[in-house]
Amino acid sequence: MQVQFFAFFFTWTTFLSYWSLVLDDRGFDGATIGASITVSLVTRALAVALLFPLANRYAALGTVTRVLPWASLLVGLAFLPDTGTAGLMVVSAVFGLLYPTIMPVLETTASLGAQRGSLDYGRSRLWGSLGFIAGAGVNGAVSELWGVAPLLPLFLVALAVLAATSLAPIGDEHVAAQRSEGMGSWGPLARQRVFVLALALTVLIQSSHAAYYAFGSLHLARLGAAPWLLAVFLILAPLAEMVTFRLSSRFADRAPVAGMLALATVGSVLRWVLWMLPLPIGVLLASQVLHGITYGMMQVGFVQVLRRHLPAGLVAPAQGLYSALGNGAGTAVMTAVAGGLIDGSPAWAFAAMALCALGGLPLVVALARAEGRRLPAGRRETVAL
Repeated sequence: MQVQFFAFFFTWTTFLSYWSLVLDDRGFDGATIGASITVSLVTRALAVALLFPLANRYAALGTVTRVLPWASLLVGLAFLPDTGTAGLMVVSAVFGLLYPTIMPVLETTASLGAQRGSLDYGRSRLWGSLGFIAGAGVNGAVSELWGVAPLLPLFLVALAVLAATSLAPIGDEHVAAQRSEGMGSWGPLARQRVFVLALALTVLIQSSHAAYYAFGSLHLARLGAAPWLLAVFLILAPLAEMVTFRLSSRFADRAPVAGMLALATVGSVLRWVLWMLPLPIGVLLASQVLHGITYGMMQVGFVQVLRRHLPAGLVAPAQGLYSALGNGAGTAVMTAVAGGLIDGSPAWAFAAMALCALGGLPLVVALARAEGRRLPAGRRETVAL
């Protein structure tokens, strides 16, 4: 699992942070780039919420883990020829169904292994962060030496390595044979008020990162940042996130969820206000430490919602909704907004992100009231950071 986490997040660096540069280098404008990323995010939301549980109902988790990277590689090769705008949209849609779904598949496999004691989730997931950092460094070095053009072939080679590693046995036959029980738990989740409020709040926080993820590297490049500096930008974010995760054991079990998510909300507003202002690149570089609050603290807070307020049987569908709505549908909407604004005014694109995060403040108040009226249901050790 450690090798697969490392390999996946190595490729994820390119897809998450350099994809706009790759498409810009191929002559697409900001609106088209935004539309292609939005399409992949929408199909990703469908895949995580519907297709993955359906596929896992009929195929064992071990089979899904092996097939998905190879299918992603085959579709990814279609990005190599000049497809034009229509072709780009089609390939992006199909690729969005497959490649991003590898993340929840790996997370599910690791979580089940951790429940059975066959692996250490934290140690395995740490290799994912290291893979992202390594990917940022390699992408930055390649861009510095040879420009942006080699990044797509590099991405596909790394994806081939990930596919090769998927052929190795998972190591726990029980986990490999696991099948989904379906999606019938969404109704009970809707009756969990604390969960619903926290989910809505985290969707707004995650969605406010859309302009940064889709166009942050392109924006910095247009400001004159060298490729090596872009790599430093990208490396600082997961490092800040890792610090938050490391320190969370000191406060997460005692702090109110509303307080943690309030900090993430305010941090997001501050972060995107800084990006909308005409500030030196050095200030934007320093603002990367806020990722530990805007993303890391949000993750810590939401995991505490799962541990304190949901029975164990609702944790898996809750995580599916969290990924589908936050990383998928919500981010898709805000990516489309950013794509329509980024060429004309990057400041307006990041202002839209700040407003998106700001919309979470009323939810913070409602969450604090709901949390105060309900005693925690107890710690759920099945969920790990």
